[in-house]
Formats: sequence, C-alpha cells, structure tokens
Amino acid sequence: MSTTAKKSSEAKNSDSSAANSNVRKGRPRSEKSKNAILKATNNLLLHMSVQELSIEAIAKKAKVGKTTIYRWWPNKTAVVMDALINQPGIQSPLPTPKNNTEAVVMQLDKLIRLLASKNGATIAQLFSEAQGNDKARKVFTDTFIAPMVDAIEFSIQEGIEGKEFRRGIDTKMAVDILVGPIFFRLLANPDSLDDKFRDTYPKEAAALISA
Repeated sequence: MSTTAKKSSEAKNSDSSAANSNVRKGRPRSEKSKNAILKATNNLLLHMSVQELSIEAIAKKAKVGKTTIYRWWPNKTAVVMDALINQPGIQSPLPTPKNNTEAVVMQLDKLIRLLASKNGATIAQLFSEAQGNDKARKVFTDTFIAPMVDAIEFSIQEGIEGKEFRRGIDTKMAVDILVGPIFFRLLANPDSLDDKFRDTYPKEAAALISA
C-alpha cells in the first residue's frame, strides 16, 4: 500500500472512530435530557395543574430547548403521561394471584390506590383536557386507559373460561361496570376514594360478575 493510500485509510478510520465516539457520547446526553424533562414535569405538577402547565415551563425547568421536548413527545399530554407512569411504583407488577377473581380484585385495588394518591388529581385533569382535544385523548387512552382495560378484560375472559365469572357476559361491558364507579368518584368526589372504599369495593365489584 502506498504512503498516500495508507494515510487516506487511517484518516477514514479516524473519522469513523470519531463519529462512533460522538454517537456513544450523544446517547447518554439525550437520556439525561429526557430524564430531566420528566423530573421537571413531575416537580411542576406539584405546584400547578395540567391546564396551567406548558411546554415552555417544562423546558425552562429542565434547562432544555422546546425542540428537545418535541423530539421525544408530540404534545404536553404525552410528556405528562410519561412522567406519571415513570414514577417509582406506578408500573410495579402485581403479586401472582391465586385465581382470576383475585386478579381482578388486585387490579381494581391498584387503580384505586393510584387515583387516591397525589397523582389522582393529575389523571383527573388529563381526563378533562382530553375531552376537548383529539390528540390528547388518543395519548391518554393509549398510554393509560387501554393498558388498564386490557389487563382487566384479560382476567375477566380467563375467569369466564375457568367458570369463575358468568358465561356470556360482555367483557368490555364488564370492565365498564367495574371501573366506572371508581372514575365517577375520582371526578365527582375524590375524597371518597378512601381506605373503606378500597377495602370493600374491589371484592364487591368482582362479585357482580361472578358465576
């Protein structure tokens, strides 16, 4: 290999190494920015409502540009939902249930605990904001409602097949019957999502669809 060709090859390898190095260095910075945005969002929601929150406020608190936020999320609702579900304990798996009835009871108990916590107000505000905004509604439904409904509906279907729940019951309607009163209390009187309700409602609700 000529000296010129050798130098050219070394230069290409050097450029390639530098590019790879930049990629490796860029990823941690991006992840760091994302985490800063989620943390800033949760901190701001301690002092203001979802309606009062803005992308500008999040960017300022996280010390990033608005373009950085939009690189990760399409709108404010998506940022808030991601910040919410990434809080410690929110996505913790439930213990293994003995049967499908217990699975439904556990799922309803977890939902009540979440909505009765400080995050309940945020979820209620997201629910309200989603009513007049198609994009916000899609994010709220896809991120929060759909996974919850799917999990409960799966347990109900398994329970029907295992003869724990009434055969022929519409599983989607059954989910509405079970979670409807919980969301009604969240929106109408959040304080009613108390320990007494949590201790009694999940079992009584599951009994409504038992075989």
